[in-house]
Amino acid sequence: MSRRSLRLVVVVVLVLTAGCSFFAPNPDSYTSTYDYSVGIDADTTLRNVTVRLPVPQTNGSATYNASEIAPNGTLDGAFDVTLIETEHGPMVELTADEFPVETRYYRFVEEDGVGQREQISESEYDPSNPDHQKVTRRSAGTVAVRDAPYPIETRAPVGSSPTFYGDAVTRSLATCSFPYTDETACFAYDAPVYLSYDAPADARVDASVMFIGSNEWFTAGWTGNDYVDRVHANATGPQDDWITTTGETETGRGNYPSPER
Repeated sequence: MSRRSLRLVVVVVLVLTAGCSFFAPNPDSYTSTYDYSVGIDADTTLRNVTVRLPVPQTNGSATYNASEIAPNGTLDGAFDVTLIETEHGPMVELTADEFPVETRYYRFVEEDGVGQREQISESEYDPSNPDHQKVTRRSAGTVAVRDAPYPIETRAPVGSSPTFYGDAVTRSLATCSFPYTDETACFAYDAPVYLSYDAPADARVDASVMFIGSNEWFTAGWTGNDYVDRVHANATGPQDDWITTTGETETGRGNYPSPER
């Protein structure tokens, strides 16, 4: 074999082996995480507030504690945060003597080619000006992220990975709003949450929690899979009891199978 032919063979082998390495999963890239988010939104001031929303659980035990959800003990400085046991399982309890909502006014301006919003007084506000905005809502929320042992079970998480309410609720097969792959399946269930506060009859309040369990790895680019559990409650007027809203569990999103380490 000539030197030129030998060099050609070496180059081809290097290209092929490099390609195999590039397209094979990189074990050092394997990660799994849990993300738990909590949010409350209101369009008027609430008083004597108590809200209870589910936390992810495994075998009836919460997988988060209050200090992970609210390291300083509050949700955006607006609600005190504790974790409690209820007849519907572990829940995060948000309490406040008052959740004040004040109307704010803004205008959109451009400086150095960059648009931004700046607050203005009520007297400066012009409802006919499309660059002016009136905001009569207030939101408070947080996201708690935690690393998890790889891999998380994302195709059939109930009973093996944390979910809201665990197996204490009956999940019924539902239509997915966006079927990611053939692996994707969606389920709906009755989700009890507790809302108690004094408010005007036309007050609108939204309370929500979402939990995501995800796996990620590098194979010729970043990819992965996940599942999502979410509960969203909305109510009008004063409240003082448990209400039942709809929960959604979306499983098998992304690419499968998860590679072994």
